[in-house]
Amino acid sequence: LVNHFEKKMPGYICEEGLLHAVETRTSSPVRVSRDMESYQAVGCKRLFPAGEGAGFAGGIVSAAVDGMMVADAVIEEFGFKAGSGSVEQTKNTSSKRKKASVGFEY
Repeated sequence: LVNHFEKKMPGYICEEGLLHAVETRTSSPVRVSRDMESYQAVGCKRLFPAGEGAGFAGGIVSAAVDGMMVADAVIEEFGFKAGSGSVEQTKNTSSKRKKASVGFEY
């Protein structure tokens, strides 16, 4: 495997070259339905499907962005806000989040 990298990236084999893990190229064959406003699973309150495993992303970047959007939804649902070095719980406000899709549309 390291020799394969050397062919693709000459100079890879050296004292500093490390192979940590292998990335797979797969996506979830299923998609958990979720509400576009609350990001919660349809029919299961406070379950927030996110990222590639739930079928909402097609790679690491879109999974990260989806995770950030779902994290905002969790913060809103549970009434958390960022405080001075800690997380404080406040009453739930219904601020409008911009609808967005970072994954595949079906």
